Amino acid sequence: MMSGGEPSGESDRVLARAGESADELYRVRDTFFPRDPAEKTCRLQTLTDAALALLDSLPPERRKSPQQRAVYEFLRGKILDVFADYRKEAEDHLSKAVGDTVKLNPSLVDAWLCLGNCIWKKGDLPGAKNCFTLALSKGPNKKILCQLSMLERSMAQGISTIVKYIFLFGKDCP
Repeated sequence: MMSGGEPSGESDRVLARAGESADELYRVRDTFFPRDPAEKTCRLQTLTDAALALLDSLPPERRKSPQQRAVYEFLRGKILDVFADYRKEAEDHLSKAVGDTVKLNPSLVDAWLCLGNCIWKKGDLPGAKNCFTLALSKGPNKKILCQLSMLERSMAQGISTIVKYIFLFGKDCP
C-alpha cells in the first residue's frame, strides 16, 4: 500500500528532473553555435518539447500543493522563455510563479530573473528593472546584478540592439 508521502515524493522528483532539463536547455542555448542558426532553433525546440512533456507528465492532481504549483509554473515559463523572441505564454506562467513564490518562498530569485528577462524581451524596460530590483531585495545575486547592469546601460543609451544581442546569443555574465 502506498504511503501518503509517495505521490508528493514522485512529484518532487518529476519537478527536479524538469528543472534539470530546463538547465540543460539553457546550457545548449548559451553554448551551441552551429553554422546554420536554424539548426540551433530546431535543437532548442526539440529540447523544449521534451522538457515540457516531462513537466506535463505530472498530472494536475499531483501539483496541488502551492509549492508544487509555483515550481511547475516557474519551470514551464522558464522553458518557454528560452527562445530569443518574446512569448506571452512564458510571461503568464512566470507571473503566476512569481505571485505564488512571493507567498511561499520569496527567496526564489530565479523566478524574478526569468520574469525580468521575459519582460525585457517584450520591450518593457522599466518592468524588467522592477523585477530585477525586487529580486535583489531578497539578497545579492551576481546573475541579477549582471542583468540589471546591462538593462541600466540599455536604458541609458536607449539601444535595443543590446537586448537582441543578449537574447539571440544567450550571453550570461561570468
